[in-house]
Amino acid sequence: MSSSGTIALMDIWAMLDHCAPGHTRKQRTHNWAVSFGGKTFPNLPVGDHGARKNPEIQVGWVKTMVRHLGIMECAKTQIERL
Repeated sequence: MSSSGTIALMDIWAMLDHCAPGHTRKQRTHNWAVSFGGKTFPNLPVGDHGARKNPEIQVGWVKTMVRHLGIMECAKTQIERL
């Protein structure tokens, strides 16, 4: 399975709400820091330049984040592309 394509940020937040209840997210200048279970993934991109209401995030970043946070099995049930 490849890591190509994108996932809308709102879909990522919905997946995290389901798979990582109690997670925290903090927007920084160039990325989001997502924390859950004592781990922090500090590199989730904020999206392309311009309006960032619901940017598309590359699948590879999302896969790396869910692996790091230890929620891959649940995440796969929420986002088919993973």
